[in-house]
Amino acid sequence: MPAREAERVMPANRNINFGDSITGILIDGAKETPYVVATLHVDESTGVQVEVPYMSTFKTSQFDSVTRWFETEKPPENLLLTSLDGDISLFDCHCSGNTSHYPRGVGLGRIRPSNIVLQRRDGSLEGPLKVQEVRSHIDGLIEWTQFGAIKQTGRTDAEGRVQKVTIEAASLSEVSWRQGNALMRIGSDWELNPDRNKITVNESVSLTSTFQNPQPIKVHLAEHRKVASLLSFIFGTSIHFRRHDIRDPLFNGKSLDGKVRENLFYRMIDRSTVSEHAKPTPLRKRMIRPLVSFSILDSSGLEEWAQKYDTWGRFIHPAVSALNRPGSILENLVVNASMSMEAAGSLIGRQQGESATLNRGNRATTTTYMYRCLVKSGWDWSRISESRITLARAMANSYNTIKHFDRGNFPDPTETYLISSLTALVVRMIAIRISRPDLDPEALFSAQLYDFNRLVEEFKASGLSIDENGNFMEISEI
Repeated sequence: MPAREAERVMPANRNINFGDSITGILIDGAKETPYVVATLHVDESTGVQVEVPYMSTFKTSQFDSVTRWFETEKPPENLLLTSLDGDISLFDCHCSGNTSHYPRGVGLGRIRPSNIVLQRRDGSLEGPLKVQEVRSHIDGLIEWTQFGAIKQTGRTDAEGRVQKVTIEAASLSEVSWRQGNALMRIGSDWELNPDRNKITVNESVSLTSTFQNPQPIKVHLAEHRKVASLLSFIFGTSIHFRRHDIRDPLFNGKSLDGKVRENLFYRMIDRSTVSEHAKPTPLRKRMIRPLVSFSILDSSGLEEWAQKYDTWGRFIHPAVSALNRPGSILENLVVNASMSMEAAGSLIGRQQGESATLNRGNRATTTTYMYRCLVKSGWDWSRISESRITLARAMANSYNTIKHFDRGNFPDPTETYLISSLTALVVRMIAIRISRPDLDPEALFSAQLYDFNRLVEEFKASGLSIDENGNFMEISEI
């Protein structure tokens, strides 16, 4: 589809960072309520919190409303903090405690909003936060799509010396698809940071959801989370939200005469995702080799993934939890990935050749579910094990030994490491097959799949192989 003009982040779109403190006047929107001073803090662990000093012991009309907020633990639903740097709207506010110094009569109340927007909303302060558009910056989007927003051209003279350089910042790439009632868009955007001696242009790739009718933030982020989860499978590592912005006609920029002059994106912080913003960024080596390229998955794969997301939820959520916890205990990774494979095996259904994995009553076992996932992946696993059934037994043995107390000691750490790597790769492949069931594995995955080749090398380096019962043995013993 044709590229849209880039969404430029204007200077009016203020930023806010962890560690910032902003002091201003707190307004509740009620008539004749005295304004009070408050300080907003942004912390990477607790998120956004507003501190309000007041006289708690010595009653004075100036602080009647504030005293009532903290005595009843029911502050106004929404508040507005206006400061020298601009307005900040606070939505869905809750009391998070208060402290009083009785001899001195001074109290300090604390309010925690669910959302803040670095702009005033038109109209009444009352009513939940609903917007038409939410834009998120997410790990892996720019690496996966390879979209860009900066184009550079130059002019040289006859001797090859540069005479002129032209840098154009524009939305050069974009793709969109439907997710229920939301129009989703991945596109390049850019940010201009002017300084005294230089101008910095930062390019990025973002995910935007647009609803015809304004929706709560959690509705938008539920759609964004589907894409973030898929990115976890694609890269096999933790993927986090780094920033959110909102756009809606009620949040706008006005001229001095009150006329709306621009409808921009404004920074938004959401309590449910704020802790992700400060998480360590994924290792570069994990981001240069996606399991499937963006050009192959394409918008049709993203739409298919979203349509099946709820049905496959019991598969998706434990697996993403495992992939998003780098450095976690290996046994936990095996359990989470294996739980996902059990759920996937039930959804995949019967597969040819699984009879040897069934119990005496011809009912599916853990080995059956593992086998179905190996078959569904469509991959040739013979470089690790001659039989898919043998490999399925090894995965089931490890999972059951870790999970059940009566199985004795935990498996050898080397064996657990190999199984954790294997199960992680299998669940990633299943997720991609869910997204593009119309394509054969050969079309989805490169024949020189890096993650599989690395797994083969790990098995070789361990000196271990798997016998027909799914037990690890030293290669010399086979």
